[in-house]
Amino acid sequence: MKRVVLDTNIMISALFWRGYPRKVYELVRTGQVIMISCEEMMAEFIRVLSYSRFGLSPPEILPLINNVRKHSHFVELKSKIMIIEADPTDNIFLGCAIDGEADYIISGDHHLLDLGNYEGIQIVKPKDFIKIETKDRGLR
Repeated sequence: MKRVVLDTNIMISALFWRGYPRKVYELVRTGQVIMISCEEMMAEFIRVLSYSRFGLSPPEILPLINNVRKHSHFVELKSKIMIIEADPTDNIFLGCAIDGEADYIISGDHHLLDLGNYEGIQIVKPKDFIKIETKDRGLR
């Protein structure tokens, strides 16, 4: 079964809107792929959900966090990677993917996508991951 790391923006898109991020999260939710997370990623997720543009109070954020936690396989972030200097928080996703032996990082962030591949882990957009999954499963 494929192991994936979803970046913060993909998680937020999956929870609030329809589209390819939601389709990826449905694969996670239904147990067709394994989502790898770490506490550092959760802290980033909470930080971003707290932005005023989302208009969420702490009691509204908690169910979203619980939902993601419920569907995540947590790993301890041991790898300290510092290759993305323009946005150092993006390095958390690389480290989590390494430590969680992920097959893919699914992202919309150009800092990650520009790498294309890191230590054998493919970095793809949600739409591309859905295409890969559809092809691998022999679906249309």
